[in-house]
Amino acid sequence: MPHHFDIRIGRQGTNSLKWDYYQRVLGADDVLPMWVADMDFACPPAVTEALVRRAQHPVYGYPGRPDALYEAVADWYARRYGVTVDTGWLGTLPGVVPGLHIAVEAFTEPGDSVLIQTPVYHPFYHAVESLGRRLVPNPLREENGRYTIDWDGLRQILDESRPKLFLLCSPHNPVGRVWTREELVRLGEMCSERDIVVVADEIHADLVYEKGRHVPYFSLPDHLASHSLTLVSASKTFNLAGLSTAFVIAPAPQLLRAFRQAARRMGHTVLNLFGIEAAIAAYRHGEPWLDELLAYLKGNAEYIRDFLAERIPEVSMAVPEATYLGWMDFRRLGLSQHELNALVRKKAKLGLHDGTVFGKEGAGFQRINFACPRVVLEEAMSRLERALHE
Repeated sequence: MPHHFDIRIGRQGTNSLKWDYYQRVLGADDVLPMWVADMDFACPPAVTEALVRRAQHPVYGYPGRPDALYEAVADWYARRYGVTVDTGWLGTLPGVVPGLHIAVEAFTEPGDSVLIQTPVYHPFYHAVESLGRRLVPNPLREENGRYTIDWDGLRQILDESRPKLFLLCSPHNPVGRVWTREELVRLGEMCSERDIVVVADEIHADLVYEKGRHVPYFSLPDHLASHSLTLVSASKTFNLAGLSTAFVIAPAPQLLRAFRQAARRMGHTVLNLFGIEAAIAAYRHGEPWLDELLAYLKGNAEYIRDFLAERIPEVSMAVPEATYLGWMDFRRLGLSQHELNALVRKKAKLGLHDGTVFGKEGAGFQRINFACPRVVLEEAMSRLERALHE
């Protein structure tokens, strides 16, 4: 049965961070919230059915980690990517963001350098700086809306700053790049030669529009994968962010052991009872829903790109290769970031994400979450057009 992503589902009054708290977070009222990264779509029916079945048992005590959970993850990667995940490589955690903090604690000491590629998802910064480590940015290069790695800059940073850890965003949030196998191998070689641990945040891996393009970091050649851990979750893929369940994949036993020890020290040991059920159901039964979703998301991104090109040429957005997050470029307006935020939030009444949250390279940009019914995007673009042309 087709899934109807065009249906507009009311979320106000559901304790939704995105819809019920936007005035407090964004500092503006009566805005259309398109900021925080969750989708305005119903999750796969099999997930809802699994949660209802479990909720009908009236005791919600501490859960264990059933074999079915690990098997569901391994089966998903075999089916979706054609790669092997030994269940012995898997660990669990309450989210990918806690996983970033755990990795920093596990593989660095206070004062050590940690490499990130900017602009990047803002919890990367917090995971490094809140634990007293030194942030070392390797800014990505941008040309006509496409981002690439600054290889010369990266090599210089690796040799001069000698980071112990590299937090890799793959696919990249917010710029939407899907790194190629050649790029990942080149990164991996540079890091393994210097004994740098790579932690790949792959929470958006399933949201790549061209099926088969994403390369899981752990599937790289053994001498590279053995220096890495990969953080994954069904949360972005199937709209389960409130259920706080994620996984770490580490082919190297010593790295997985160190990660687990750090997780225990930091108290990140308990999984969400319902998150377990949701992940199993999503990985086992959610693939047809996901394939339909990806086609809809790409159509939404293309709608924004085309609308801007035809109606608001001062603003642009490249169609990302993955995610449901667009990186909108307002630089041609010549506004300060403060002026841009005021234009977007107070005049256009759009709750977009300030680009500078992702680093100084985000000046002049806004991130838009386009995982919503097309009619919502039409309303958003009309608001922006009116605000700019008044």
